[in-house]
Amino acid sequence: MSYRCVDWSLLKADERERNGKNAVDPYIHSFSQGCLGKYMNDDDFDIDDKTPCVFRGLGKSPLIWDCIENNIDYLYIDTGYFGNQITKIWHRIAYNNLQTLNHLSKEEIEDRLRTEFHAHEIENVFDFRRDVIRWDLKEREYHDKKKILIVPPSQKVFNHFGGVAHTYTKKLIKKIKKLTDREVEVRKKLSRTERNNYSLQDQLRKGKYHCIVTYNSIASLESITVGVPAIVLGPNAGGYLSETNLENIEKPYWAGAEKIFNHIDYLKWCQFTGEEMKTDYAHRIIKCLQGDVKPYREKIAEEYND
Repeated sequence: MSYRCVDWSLLKADERERNGKNAVDPYIHSFSQGCLGKYMNDDDFDIDDKTPCVFRGLGKSPLIWDCIENNIDYLYIDTGYFGNQITKIWHRIAYNNLQTLNHLSKEEIEDRLRTEFHAHEIENVFDFRRDVIRWDLKEREYHDKKKILIVPPSQKVFNHFGGVAHTYTKKLIKKIKKLTDREVEVRKKLSRTERNNYSLQDQLRKGKYHCIVTYNSIASLESITVGVPAIVLGPNAGGYLSETNLENIEKPYWAGAEKIFNHIDYLKWCQFTGEEMKTDYAHRIIKCLQGDVKPYREKIAEEYND
């Protein structure tokens, strides 16, 4: 399949070059090499061309919505789900969404890959993603915890979903306090350096948290893998393992170790390094495992957004 690999505008590229930065997004460029796609600046984006697109970052939100509204398939590249504790090595690639929203079992993964790839490629394909991510999963501790942690959305995310982040968070806090007497804490937005020094998982391990509540943050996955249930209220790769109904905040869903490991095993096929994006395998794996996923079209619920 051919792709239009859409980089930032020529104006932005020129400005970055003047400031001594790379004029080309390295991951968009790498992906264009791997899929033999058409590399282009977003000035040249055409909604009449139905060729699937590849975008990186929420700066491309208007073009993503153009694709959704005009039935153009797209791939979205952003921070990976796992393995970026020190440096940002892994990058998720989602088909028709900002995150991978489906789940496939190990058997379904193998069946799809064996259908897509020729017999002489199969061993290399499975080596491509074998034992890449390892987890020391902490089982859920069921004794009572006192606090609920909100991991709030950024305005950058809500610009895409049509909401006002701080208004949403304030209304969410009020709604939670009507449902439970537990203490509600809001996770502060930290710089990347601060997050590396004191990660969400560090905070969850040290605190006494009943659950976290988030919108579409991959904090849901970080929380679940240290034994703290997550409630997700938007399109989220952790949705398969999380509670999705805020009304159940006193007894949020807990998936259990086997289901958690199985979903992590699937998501490891949905994230790639920059070098892997240059290969013929990466784009084929994405299409094979996620290509039947439909775009998420919902905006922020009005009850949180007036």
